[in-house]
Amino acid sequence: MPEAFRHRILLLGNPSSRPEGLERVLVRGGFQVTEAASGSPPDFLLYTPDAAVSNLAEEVRALTRRPEYGGAPVFVLLPDGRAGGATEALLAGARDALLAPVHLPELRARLDAHIHARAEAREAQEALRARDLLFDIFQEVSAAVRADEIFQTLVRRVGQAFGLSHCSFVLTAPGDDKGRVVAVYENPAIRDLRVDLERYPEIQEAIRTERPVVIHNVHEHPLFASIRQHWSKQQIEVNVQAAVALPVFVQGRAAGVFFLRTEKGDPQLRAADVAFANTIAQAAARVLENEERRSAIYRRQISAGTTDEMTGCASLDSLDRRLRDEFERARRYSLHFSLIVIDIDHLHEINDRLGHTAGDRVLGEIGAILQRELRAPDFVARYGGDEFACVLPETDGNGGRHFIERLRHVFARHTFGDLGPDNAPAISAGVVAYPHSEALRPEDLFTLAENALEKAKDGAPDRIAVIGEN
Repeated sequence: MPEAFRHRILLLGNPSSRPEGLERVLVRGGFQVTEAASGSPPDFLLYTPDAAVSNLAEEVRALTRRPEYGGAPVFVLLPDGRAGGATEALLAGARDALLAPVHLPELRARLDAHIHARAEAREAQEALRARDLLFDIFQEVSAAVRADEIFQTLVRRVGQAFGLSHCSFVLTAPGDDKGRVVAVYENPAIRDLRVDLERYPEIQEAIRTERPVVIHNVHEHPLFASIRQHWSKQQIEVNVQAAVALPVFVQGRAAGVFFLRTEKGDPQLRAADVAFANTIAQAAARVLENEERRSAIYRRQISAGTTDEMTGCASLDSLDRRLRDEFERARRYSLHFSLIVIDIDHLHEINDRLGHTAGDRVLGEIGAILQRELRAPDFVARYGGDEFACVLPETDGNGGRHFIERLRHVFARHTFGDLGPDNAPAISAGVVAYPHSEALRPEDLFTLAENALEKAKDGAPDRIAVIGEN
């Protein structure tokens, strides 16, 4: 048995009381035997008390409590003729007790049985922790509403769980020589980084074979032979030790790779760790798949109804129908939702300065952004000349406010063709959350949302006014 895996037994008590051949049997059984405590606690204490010990129970209790032994289980080997000694030792906290004459193969079997039982208990605890962690991560992944949020959650939670040096998600497909990194655990700011896949042979292999690729040592594995030559030629010092690439499939096609790497000195990834990460990755793929299906259904529903040609959003008639449906569903099942009316501030100035055609293009870009940023169950319609209305199921007033704040960040990052960079139009928003005491009919929500919008335009903080805010 390799030295690293040998259980260490500390012999205590009276050496003359020990069974003859004890150390020899233990060493042959694969144990490391010592009579002196070292820096780390032993795995077992083997105590042979002197026949003259008057208070065996107190001696055993003292051994179980000494901090340098770390709570190691105590096995007591009792001299011949000590009536009731085994009972006394066990009640005092000994893990096991044998009376002389001690049959050494039996002692060895009892030690092995304890090791086996302890390993099973540890595996059961790890399985329980893994199950709880799996459930927790899956809940968070399921709560994400957009693909980028799913990827970010995936790499963050798995990276934290295993203390990885690198964990990322790379979008790519069979035949591609480039990949797009959309989420990185150690650098969350990276959301869209193009990479040459020739530098990552494990990703190429995972996509090609459609199977997980696990490389325990990139400095020896033949898959990395070519890239190692590149490292050597360019005098690149690489601290990577192991690499794992888990292909992720969406609707039956390889869509990307969940990518893990460890550095020298990091804990080695076990097979159970890789299986756990793969389970999470495939679960995230199912969430992404379901989200895409819901989005497709939503787009078909919008296309089947009346849409506003300029913005691509739904028309007022479609908004009326959707609000009535959402109102009835929330009333019947005691759910909540929000109606938001958004005003594009100073659109008339854009029309006056650049012309109505440019203003219409700005409205079209805003409509496209709104449709892209909404979750699959959400709904957006053109509400007026420079106004839009959004219906957000399962969203309270606070959630409506956060949606507008996020939308402003998206506008700020977007370059409007007619306005130029860093010149996004400002918006005001009125939010009403249902249930609301004054909303007895769907029409009441329009009145409340319009009143909230007026308050926002009249100087509400952040130009957002929320009625029914929690």
